[in-house]
Amino acid sequence: MAANPQHYLGVDLGGTKILALAVSGPGETVGRCKLATRTDGSPLADQIAEAVQGALQDGGLTLADLRGIGVAVPGVVDSQTGLFVTAPNLEIDDHHLASSLQERLGVPVFLGNDVNLGTLAEVWLGAGRGADTVVGMFVGTGIGGGVVIDGRVRSGPEDLAGEIGHLVLMVDGPQCGCGNRGCFEALASRTAIERDIRAAIEAGRPSRLTSAVEDDRIRSRALSKALAADDEVATEVMERAAHYLAQGVLTIRHLLDPDLIILGGGVFEACADFLLPRIEAEVRADPLTGSRDALRLVLSELGDDAVALGAAAFVRAELGGEAPEEARTAPTTPVIDAVEFGAVTVNGETLPYDIHLRADGKVRKRRKSRLRKAYGTSHLIDAEELKQVAKGEPSLLIIGGGFESLVRLTDDANEFLRSADLDWRLLPTPEAVQLYNATSGSKALLLHVTC
Repeated sequence: MAANPQHYLGVDLGGTKILALAVSGPGETVGRCKLATRTDGSPLADQIAEAVQGALQDGGLTLADLRGIGVAVPGVVDSQTGLFVTAPNLEIDDHHLASSLQERLGVPVFLGNDVNLGTLAEVWLGAGRGADTVVGMFVGTGIGGGVVIDGRVRSGPEDLAGEIGHLVLMVDGPQCGCGNRGCFEALASRTAIERDIRAAIEAGRPSRLTSAVEDDRIRSRALSKALAADDEVATEVMERAAHYLAQGVLTIRHLLDPDLIILGGGVFEACADFLLPRIEAEVRADPLTGSRDALRLVLSELGDDAVALGAAAFVRAELGGEAPEEARTAPTTPVIDAVEFGAVTVNGETLPYDIHLRADGKVRKRRKSRLRKAYGTSHLIDAEELKQVAKGEPSLLIIGGGFESLVRLTDDANEFLRSADLDWRLLPTPEAVQLYNATSGSKALLLHVTC
């Protein structure tokens, strides 16, 4: 028996497949098992348990090595009772799925919505790392969404938060599968795209997608090929979808003002090169301007593993971290081996860009594109950036202002530093590196490696 179980297991339960991943506390996948979802009447608990055992066996683990299991389901979960309430594309044979699995396997089991947890995974390990407020938008057959604030999924008192696919963008518009009209999903999902392409072809317009329509489904890859061939119907319909997607992004921006929106799902995986520039241009042209243009639109990074990793992240958060208190260790403080004009070497790895080095030991690339958009230069540091690098509450924040000390602080950055409970230094980059390496205790570094 493991004295201090330090692994989690995440399960992505879908209508066609079950993916189980055994994950270490820091987020490394050590075992996996993928099975087809059976529709022969086999209880879902049996199928999930089989996938769990397969992932454990693949990783050389046993149930005794697990702190808990997270199961992501394609439907509504009651966050207060853990009940599996409803799923549009999956027959539920046990609404008490979590408690049934927990009794059977002998470890804590938690259920959550699949897209919510996919967003959580991106915050933990993917495109959303380091961000405070993140919205996931996943476009496939429908449009799924998730909201993560300060590392926690927000589900709301009715467990309807994050259902961005059912924002009403067109009053009395096309009917949605949920029964309402004019939902985001009814305008810009692959189902909506296919509907509009089918209507154009039935009206007699020529298209490379005619055979796909005859096969009864237009897959995202077929859309991508048609766009690459400048197919008129596909281009017209996807231009319209990009417009609706941009309007959805703006609605989210005006409601939540998130740090970033993560775009994923099959449609983006296949057609991002067409969609993303159009969405970005429309969002940047928003007449309702804020104090700065800080919203980032990024593509998801975790692909098919996102939901299962999110289920592991969910149970990890519910159980209060990555391991029992006695098994936790302090983060290893990185060492800066060298710095030269245009590059810094951290723990033997040379990085040809500016960095944030946070109190938890994590190294992040400095996002200068946001600063250029906001101020026309990356030689300014604002409060938003300082809040990012100061996560983890360091005792000392060191700012390396360049070899020629051209970097300056904005007014709101100075105000943040005056009000923050930490010591700080703004120094030329070589001196900042020397101070960082010479200082013990909790510390963070923002390093500019050029002028």
